[in-house]
Amino acid sequence: MQTTEKLHPEAIGLDEKSDLEILTILYEGQIEAARSVNKSMASLEAGAKAMANAVSMGNKLVYAAAGSSGLQGMADGLELTPTFGIPISQIKILRAGGIQDMSQPKGNMEDNKSAAISDAKIIEPGDCVICLAASGNTTYPSVIMKIAKKVGATTIGIANNQDTELLVGSDIPVLLPTPPEVVSGSTRLGAGTAQKIALNTMSTYMGILLGHVMDGQMVNLIANNTKLFKRSERIVMNITGCNRKKAKDVLTEADGEVKLAILLASGAKSIVTAQNILKSEDQNLRLAIRRVKS
Repeated sequence: MQTTEKLHPEAIGLDEKSDLEILTILYEGQIEAARSVNKSMASLEAGAKAMANAVSMGNKLVYAAAGSSGLQGMADGLELTPTFGIPISQIKILRAGGIQDMSQPKGNMEDNKSAAISDAKIIEPGDCVICLAASGNTTYPSVIMKIAKKVGATTIGIANNQDTELLVGSDIPVLLPTPPEVVSGSTRLGAGTAQKIALNTMSTYMGILLGHVMDGQMVNLIANNTKLFKRSERIVMNITGCNRKKAKDVLTEADGEVKLAILLASGAKSIVTAQNILKSEDQNLRLAIRRVKS
């Protein structure tokens, strides 16, 4: 029996315990699941580098999953554009049953092999395909992963049970050995928490590798609303030491592109100069700033 289907040792009589006891057991189950990610750091490093390579080469990141794992993949993938400025055209979310009507449960679609084959048609050589399932054997992501490997994409398999299809068949296996769920089989709980942490950790490191994070700040965002413009002002001021008026002026000149605004505030003579320096430094802002100042 897979670990995610076993009974949690604290689950017997759970419904008869006090409110505080139940909540504490549920909370501690989440903490224990979170700790499991620490055992997969080497795999997450390899995964982040594969993701960064795909993006830098102009290829796609593809998330493929079903059920609650699909929700975790979608949540991570759709945040990459506003966080790191990665074009949405380079991010694809494949979820069993689609993402058009998320209010309708589509558990029956996770075994639909023909749907997986059809959805996988968007995968091309050089893409990085992240397939995840708590069980590690779900048909939909397993089929997509096999197709991805055949066409020449790099595959990352994430699962919460060892020796499963997504781990054995992937280029970069990520095992998240979470304990049994407090509610047996409900992998939206501990397994889902571990998957979210793993995905967020991996994709954030990817953003750092791509040069889109400097001093813990999102330097590749584009300020296209009031909240982001205020955030961008703070980023420009924090990194360059300029005042708010200067930050506003360079952001306006750069059409809200934070990296370009920072380079202008650092001494770049024009937008074109800033763009050329960024390109020559592979979009790494820290290196570009050094180039401007030198």
